[in-house]
Amino acid sequence: MARAYLAPLAAAFVGGIVAELRGCPQLALALAAVVAAAGSRLPFALRLGLVACAALGALDARERGTIVFAPADVRTASYAATVLERAGPPDAGEWLLELADGRRVTAVLPHAHPSVCERLTLRARFEPPDQARNPGEPSPREFAAERGLAGRLLHAHLQHVAACDRGDVRYWLPRLRAWAGAKIRRRLDEPFATILAGAMWGERGSLPPDLRAEFQDTGTVHILVTAGLHLGVVAALASWMLGALGAGRAAASLGAIALVWPYALFSGAHLPSVRAATMVSFALFARAVGRSAYSWNAWAAAAIVVSALRPSSTGSLSFALSFSCVGAILLFAEPLTRALEGCGIPDPLREALALTFATQIGTWPLTAYGFLVFAPYAPLANALVVPAVGLAMLLGFLLLAASPIPLLAQAIAALETSVLAWIVGVVRFAAGLPGAHVVATPPPVWSIALYDVAACVAAALLARGRYAFAALILCVASALCVWPPRPASHDLTITAIDVGQADAILIQTPSGRTILVDAGGRLERGTLGGGSPAEAVGERVVVPFLVRHGTHHVDAVILSHPHGDHAGGVAPVLRSLGADRFADGGQTYAGHAYHDALDVARVKHIPMTEPRAGDDWSTGDGVTFRFYGPAEPFLHGTRNDINSNSVVFMLEYRCPGCRTPFRMLFTGDAGAETERRLLASGFDLHADVLKVGHHGSAYSSSPEFVRAVSPRYAIVSVGKHNLFGHPAPRTIDTLARAGATIYRTDERGAIVVHVNGETVSLATQL
Repeated sequence: MARAYLAPLAAAFVGGIVAELRGCPQLALALAAVVAAAGSRLPFALRLGLVACAALGALDARERGTIVFAPADVRTASYAATVLERAGPPDAGEWLLELADGRRVTAVLPHAHPSVCERLTLRARFEPPDQARNPGEPSPREFAAERGLAGRLLHAHLQHVAACDRGDVRYWLPRLRAWAGAKIRRRLDEPFATILAGAMWGERGSLPPDLRAEFQDTGTVHILVTAGLHLGVVAALASWMLGALGAGRAAASLGAIALVWPYALFSGAHLPSVRAATMVSFALFARAVGRSAYSWNAWAAAAIVVSALRPSSTGSLSFALSFSCVGAILLFAEPLTRALEGCGIPDPLREALALTFATQIGTWPLTAYGFLVFAPYAPLANALVVPAVGLAMLLGFLLLAASPIPLLAQAIAALETSVLAWIVGVVRFAAGLPGAHVVATPPPVWSIALYDVAACVAAALLARGRYAFAALILCVASALCVWPPRPASHDLTITAIDVGQADAILIQTPSGRTILVDAGGRLERGTLGGGSPAEAVGERVVVPFLVRHGTHHVDAVILSHPHGDHAGGVAPVLRSLGADRFADGGQTYAGHAYHDALDVARVKHIPMTEPRAGDDWSTGDGVTFRFYGPAEPFLHGTRNDINSNSVVFMLEYRCPGCRTPFRMLFTGDAGAETERRLLASGFDLHADVLKVGHHGSAYSSSPEFVRAVSPRYAIVSVGKHNLFGHPAPRTIDTLARAGATIYRTDERGAIVVHVNGETVSLATQL
């Protein structure tokens, strides 16, 4: 460790960047100064370097640490763009484009089939990447920055298509990727073609949802995106081929560097592939000069270069995963290999197992933090899959090279299919083992930091042969990540989750009970049959939100009415987390998402209830649900009978010692006809907070109804740029005239209501 002088310098440099980005650069300088002063055994130059690197990191972050996105265009404008590649599944119609000013954007062109390199003229609105709209959610801006995206074009209308300029060198690589994709899909069936294209150049293809989930559950999803594993395979293949041609170690290593970077450019030169190419290059250079390719100095040099080039990336999950993975290999690969010597395992398999276990030790807390899943069989799956990925990539290169010779290409494709079938088979087998899908609440940052320290201590103990103590320390640190002490809240918390043009509200009672009112989605067109895009919102937004906030089981789901923009996420929630009760209005409706929710409830034996006006529920901790609708007979002949017979209820919370209860009225998509029935019913409608009906539609929130409710706060769950004109100006004016403070999810993201005693406060994500 005495020779790894670059490691502490890299830590100081990255620390300076992180501290500056977090708004406290003095902290990094102070810590570096304390270490420098306390480390009397360290050379003076190293101590001075620590302070200097921390200062340089802070200065670099101050100058270039913030990525500035262009503001949104308020009006539709004309754009000239060149097609680079598909940006999603073929049926999604989404494309990656390069505008005339060099910005890269995505656009959905549902009825167009442009070719790579074609020049388009579009009428559209530009929108930069969004910020995270719900607490704890990953930032779309960070993801876009890693992919080099400036934003997207909304409501794009294709006006003109011009032929590709084949002499423009800027588009040779996109055309080469398109050619490679066409050749692979000509020889391979799905999902094998998508898996290979993802591994070879990071193509964002379309995998069946269940298969993608199985890759996630087994910790093998990284093979679908070109990054460290794939650049490492290319480097190994290049070194081997150059060595076979008679090049020495130095020449083969330097020649491999010369091949790694063109491959990184071929894969799209996204930040993860550039970062991996940088790390691989330092490792190859170390090998070329006679040093170990696995060295802390190479690791540290790569960290300095990558963080200096893109300071903002140091706070990203992919940055942490990349360097934690390699750091864990440096710490654990050799001790684990020695520990496995007495097990009679052959050398190649022993090294593969050691590398697999080392990478899992270094990355599992971060994958739990970012992907909300713990993959217990990841070491097994990766040990069986990772070697096959290298073979699949080699066969993929051979398949492309042999494409002019049909018989040879077909023979290689048959071998490739066998290798990819092995990968899929291993993933499906591991995903089918008991306990393969373990939903994980993200560990707190402090527990991950403590785990990293414990991992370093465990590695030192392993090097000394203290296997039992090392295992004990890792187990204790892992337990703190899985079951960390969390502050208990005894408040009532109600969160209007931002699910776009839809509704999803989470109620967390003082004793920790969780009730989900609607679950997001989108309107479904047509009748029952096939899959539903409405459920994607539940899978991508609602379920992750619940898990991030510690909810692994729902006490009750209340579905206001069966339209897809309210019912879409119910089936994913019930399927992933389960529930003790499912309350539904009992209307007849043919939407797929609604019937899928009913089917999941039946399969999981979740009790179904149909609350009616006059019913009450109590959670036993001061929270009562008083149902005001639907009343029988159901309303008929209204503007929309499904909306008019929404489940309507008043949440009432009376805390111990409080003089007046907190009240919040939930109205689903109830319209004016329902409001007139409620006014005539004699129910006490007065509430502190009103969940505005039907996303603020002009056909709800009548002045008489709003006056009867007299809310202090009004929450409108509505999507940005929705096509319905919600919320209607008339509704906003009615609420403002009644004295309500209006909170809209399209403007503020998620809205959180905290009730502590008689004190009510609202907080917003944006």
